[in-house]
Amino acid sequence: MQPRRREGLTTESPMRLLRMLWVGLLLLISCGTSFAQDRPPDARLEFSSTSYGLLLGFTQGHGKLMFKEKHYPFSLSGIKGMTLGVSQITAIGQVYRLRDLADFPGRYYAVEGAFTVGQGGGSTLLRNEKGVTLYLQNTQRGAELTLGGGGVDIAFVGAITTPPIPEKTGKAVQKPIN
Repeated sequence: MQPRRREGLTTESPMRLLRMLWVGLLLLISCGTSFAQDRPPDARLEFSSTSYGLLLGFTQGHGKLMFKEKHYPFSLSGIKGMTLGVSQITAIGQVYRLRDLADFPGRYYAVEGAFTVGQGGGSTLLRNEKGVTLYLQNTQRGAELTLGGGGVDIAFVGAITTPPIPEKTGKAVQKPIN
């Protein structure tokens, strides 16, 4: 006689579902990363930030964007879900699909899962509403567990101007971006 199989959820089912979701997330991030790196980056960036949380996580930091041989300082701040702990993050990255400097500031979204005790590292793929994609390689120090997604707001620090653009009259004009 074969053992009778119970219908419905078992204690093993939630773990199996969690594993399948985790594998699916990793595959999705991997595909996005490979698509983003099919061509040379439009810009590069580096930043450092501090992240802390108790269920709801907060991140604040600053960095610089290197675009068309110029440096543009920026600040970042964000909220992420399901975070516990404190960590210091240092990241470098490539920026893709950045056609105009005005497309860089904005809210970037990511889904992440991370566990850091002491020192760790990883990569993250972020995208904003204008299609600008950031591929980041980061190092973390501290103790933190993150199991959710979140957003990061990036804004330029100070007045950013584009190079002079000659008008039809031949005068140079400084155009502020913000």
